[in-house]
Amino acid sequence: MALTRSILIIYNLLQVAALPCLGPPALLYLLSRSKYRGHLAGRLGRLPDLSPLKGRSPRIWVHALSVGEVNAASALVTAISQRWQGAGIICSATTATGLTALKKKLGRTAHVITTAPFDLLPLVNKVIKGISPDCFILVETDVWPNWVWNMRQSGIPTMLVNGSLSSRSADRLSHLGPVKDLLYGGFDLLAMQSSYDRERLLRLGFSPDRVSAPGNLKYDLEVPQIDEPEKVLLREAIGLESTAPLWVAGSTHPGEEELILAAHKGLKQVFPDLQLLLAPRDPKRGPELESMAMEMGFKAIRRSAVAKSGDVDIVVLDTLGELLKCYSLCDVAFIGGTLVNIGGHNLLEPAAYGVPVLFGPYVESARTIAEDLLACGGGRRVSGKEELQGVLNKLLGDSSERKNMGGRAKDLLQKNQGAVSRYLDLVAKALRGI
Repeated sequence: MALTRSILIIYNLLQVAALPCLGPPALLYLLSRSKYRGHLAGRLGRLPDLSPLKGRSPRIWVHALSVGEVNAASALVTAISQRWQGAGIICSATTATGLTALKKKLGRTAHVITTAPFDLLPLVNKVIKGISPDCFILVETDVWPNWVWNMRQSGIPTMLVNGSLSSRSADRLSHLGPVKDLLYGGFDLLAMQSSYDRERLLRLGFSPDRVSAPGNLKYDLEVPQIDEPEKVLLREAIGLESTAPLWVAGSTHPGEEELILAAHKGLKQVFPDLQLLLAPRDPKRGPELESMAMEMGFKAIRRSAVAKSGDVDIVVLDTLGELLKCYSLCDVAFIGGTLVNIGGHNLLEPAAYGVPVLFGPYVESARTIAEDLLACGGGRRVSGKEELQGVLNKLLGDSSERKNMGGRAKDLLQKNQGAVSRYLDLVAKALRGI
């Protein structure tokens, strides 16, 4: 513990030394980017309106880095609000898209939605003292030492929920000595997605009393049920033909879209009516991808510019909040961030609608789910354009295999649900003082 405190002191001294040189250019950069500028004041320690918390107890603060973590947290936050109906719930995110997702998913559940401060000691002290939580819950990642250790020193129970630790990360931490304690030692409870994650933390020396494996919150996915008339209306609103075969490439990144479009070009020779819904992770890239598709000879349009459904090859989904429902429309889904070294995104959203799930080799952020999908036969890994096109060609031409594969993906999701109730028991333990 003394060694961890010494490293924490060094960490803060390095920040103080770096701020005069790095602070001003970093601030100018953040001010020049609209996606950062809108919530910069909160990152610099400005407190949100806390009046909705007045008279509410306990105060439970849940932090999620971005959209993926918000999706994992939403069912848990809803369940917390139902179990502790007098609680004051604070939800925070780090990214602009995370804040947008919080407001959309939990705007009526959370009493305060805010951004997280930079991990600078004066800012962290101010925000923690202002919010004064009775329990702090960190979802999956975004572990910052000053946050966690300040809460621990203030006597605030802290939990990591839906945590994961890859074998590669565990190996690195095993060679970095006290760094593992700096990152994870401040948590009272470490609740991991799988027994593999738990075992890796135990091998790093953490106490079994603190480490558990309640399961993966992402399996407790809540998806809107959409009937056939709604699907017809949704297809029309997005600009898709009502009966054309469709595949969705969701949450894509630069470096992937070229491969996806090339695969689609090959598929169109076999399935002339086939349409592609291309949904970039950053919706602001819509014009760029529309131009890219048109340069390759496709009839393409952005969702935001659709007036009515028409004869198009590709619709670029450049809006927020529609991708999940769109998975219900497609025959096959590919999940982005997996053909480039991003780590992947939510593989279960198509599975919830009984849709076969394809993904590339880079699934570090969702490796357990990827392994589960491969094992049950509900998902397929593709290495690049040729394999993506080949698997799509087979599935689009075989409705029976497509249905069976989608059914196995959906069964996997349903069999693994129920983690929320186990996490609620841990929250209750934290509120009792661990």
